[in-house]
Amino acid sequence: GFVSSVATIGAMGERARENPALRDAALSGAIFSNLATILQLTLLILAISPPTLVMLAAPLVLGGLSVAIYGLLLTLNVLHHRTEELKQFGQLVSVKTALLLALAIGFVLVVSAMLQDWLGQAGLVILSGLAGLADAHAPSISVASLVSTGKLSPEAAVIPILVAFSVNAFSKVIMAMVSGGAAFARRFIPALLLQVLMVWLGWWLF
Repeated sequence: GFVSSVATIGAMGERARENPALRDAALSGAIFSNLATILQLTLLILAISPPTLVMLAAPLVLGGLSVAIYGLLLTLNVLHHRTEELKQFGQLVSVKTALLLALAIGFVLVVSAMLQDWLGQAGLVILSGLAGLADAHAPSISVASLVSTGKLSPEAAVIPILVAFSVNAFSKVIMAMVSGGAAFARRFIPALLLQVLMVWLGWWLF
């Protein structure tokens, strides 16, 4: 999930489709990949712009806790039922994925700065949403970088980052449906929706 939550969801969905007996275990893995997204966002934003992380603390904490509790309850249920041992593991780290992410971050960073100058906050939100379809980290890193260079305030960075995170959730829903089928998606979507709702609730309350 730290490499790519969307790819992890796809892999778990395929596993569940191929072997329905492993559906709950695969579903648990897919859900916990959403926690990895939150944790990775936290670490990346902390490294780039601590003030931005302060503004995002409540959304990230509530979003992380909600999906962690959901995934833990499902995992405990899985542990009470015997499942087949997973004997095949994919490559854990993809150099190609890392390079593509680096290119995406560079591209989004440049375009973000341009749109920020031309259209202000609205342009940044639009770009973050579009970039979030592919990955939540690239636009978030780019927005946090604008804060670190003084081109954007930490307060103004919150909405673009949350928009990117939320739009990326839509990509995860599509991946769950395509890879795992309706039965897998029906059980995955509530956990993801809960996480997105809690993230925005954190922003609204705090």
